[in-house]
Amino acid sequence: MVATALTTGMSTAAAITSTSITIHAGNAVFNAKLNDNNTAREFIAALPITLKMTRWGDREYYGKPGLKLSDQSPRRNGFDNGDVAWWPSGGSFAIFFNNKVNPDISDLIVIGKVSSDLTLFDALGEVVEMRIELAR
Repeated sequence: MVATALTTGMSTAAAITSTSITIHAGNAVFNAKLNDNNTAREFIAALPITLKMTRWGDREYYGKPGLKLSDQSPRRNGFDNGDVAWWPSGGSFAIFFNNKVNPDISDLIVIGKVSSDLTLFDALGEVVEMRIELAR
């Protein structure tokens, strides 16, 4: 019985997938993978999308896509570098790139992770248009 439960648990875990996306910002291109949670699936359904993203505190870019995404996915406080997140309190989509500068934020739903070089964010301006689409 224990072996069955472990096997079933492993099969379920193996079935979890991620979705690859590409983020175009100025001359930079970032690759990311979105998680398999309700919020991420709803965001994926809205792609492609172009957002005006604003740099905040040298730690993130955020924008308001005008979407009503699920807030039923797990939430957490704080962020890791590269997190792609939805902040339901502000209706904002965010990409975090520097947790050494004011890492405090609460009520985040992490929907994915940037796998590209995060130092590329350093060259972007205060406001940048980002096009987010499914990877080809």
